[in-house]
Amino acid sequence: MTPLESSAKPPPPAGRSIALRQMAVLSGLIFAVLLCGCASRAPWQKETFAFVVPSGDIGSAAHTNILSLKGVTVSALYQGQQFVYRTGENSYEQDPYAEFLVPPNRMLEECLRLCLRNGHAFAEVLDPGSSLEPSCSLEVSVSQLYGDFRQPDQPFAVVQMSFLLYSTEPAYRGRVLWQREFSKCLPLGHRTAVALVAGWDTDLQQIMEEANADLKHLAVPEGLPAKKSEQE
Repeated sequence: MTPLESSAKPPPPAGRSIALRQMAVLSGLIFAVLLCGCASRAPWQKETFAFVVPSGDIGSAAHTNILSLKGVTVSALYQGQQFVYRTGENSYEQDPYAEFLVPPNRMLEECLRLCLRNGHAFAEVLDPGSSLEPSCSLEVSVSQLYGDFRQPDQPFAVVQMSFLLYSTEPAYRGRVLWQREFSKCLPLGHRTAVALVAGWDTDLQQIMEEANADLKHLAVPEGLPAKKSEQE
């Protein structure tokens, strides 16, 4: 055997050549998709969302009390800005591409304050830092705020929150006036972040409609008239 014959390599099998060509084509397609991702609004592009509060009708207040929303606390499981999806009985995941515009407790404070004003249960709902003295205060805690994706063909938007209203008038200070928990689980038409936010909006609207109805018919000590007479 000559040196030339001994150094020659046999050609690769036909199947291996085809596989290599297919891998090269696939790599080129992936590279092209990555280059065009921004222009085509790729599904992995991050999106931010905010709750929407419907505009309220003008009306007279059911009570003369001044209300202060002391704050909204959100469970540690859902207090981050990234959306949370429940995928099993004890399994959850966060969506790195869908998040709230601001932390959910701050967003819910703004939304609930507007909903309480639109409900016309109180003469005034104070903004943070107001110099007015409230006659009662409301605390809200959110124990559930997630997309229930345990059933692939039927997702749900889940919200659960508790309300605690108490008097801050000297004669009734600390007296619990109203306490209730609300839980909503709205079926969604699509398993997407957009559909989930729309479902949460509906959950919150239904909860606040029920809460405002309770608050309007609530028997509470009326503290504002005395303050008016003092100013007069």
